[in-house]
Amino acid sequence: MSEKNNSESDDQKATCLDIVFSKIGYSKKNFKEDLRFLVIFLLVFATIRFFVYDYFIIPSSSMVPSLLIGDMPLVEKWVYGYSKHSIWFSPNFFSGRIGKENRPNRGEVIVFKSPEDNDTNVIKRVIAVPGDKISVKNGIIRVNGVDAQITFQKRMIYHDIRQKTRHELVIYTEKLPLSDTPEHTVAYFEPSNNSEANHFAEITVPEGYYFVMGDNRDFSKDSRCGLGMVPEENLMGKAIRTIYSIDNGVKLWEPWLWLQNIRYNRILKKII
Repeated sequence: MSEKNNSESDDQKATCLDIVFSKIGYSKKNFKEDLRFLVIFLLVFATIRFFVYDYFIIPSSSMVPSLLIGDMPLVEKWVYGYSKHSIWFSPNFFSGRIGKENRPNRGEVIVFKSPEDNDTNVIKRVIAVPGDKISVKNGIIRVNGVDAQITFQKRMIYHDIRQKTRHELVIYTEKLPLSDTPEHTVAYFEPSNNSEANHFAEITVPEGYYFVMGDNRDFSKDSRCGLGMVPEENLMGKAIRTIYSIDNGVKLWEPWLWLQNIRYNRILKKII
């Protein structure tokens, strides 16, 4: 009798589910197929983000004018090999790097975990590599005795939407010494030599570390001040393109504000 009641109960549940699906023009078969597709899609998506490409939204102005608050850079994760920081939450499955045939070059924009907490995503430009002698005088970078070349471009007003502040910046093009990467833009206060970070005594970058700086030189916490040099293990990948950009602090979960705030001219823009 009990088995019969259980069978009737299961039939009743199945019938209720069928009724719900039928009212929305759906079926159990479609549900199972769609669920299987969703699981496969999420697995593929997670695999790509773990091992091939990743992205995040820039929260600060330290890379202005090259990258703005609200830019979403696409990051090549395989280009420098893999470490535990290539995986979400940085699990201690292994130490060091796997497949590190390529190393960051001077001038490349990289994403890494902050040496301060090994958790926060940070984006900066590589200025010096292991073994380099690096110094900064009056805002001019010197690597292994060779000065960077800078050329004045313009003055601009920058509004920091997060800090709700307004800054007048002087924009230059900069060609880093001993680098094959193209010229890029940098920003300074005027005069630039007032900042303590723009007078940095010469040091030698130790093996396994990288000296990085933000392009917004007077608004960047980097290897000159506060952040320190970046351990090779902390590298996540190379930033190659801005795949999305939105102004005014609009969040991804606020779609009703997207259209009027997306920076369409920055979508798919190459990062140099």
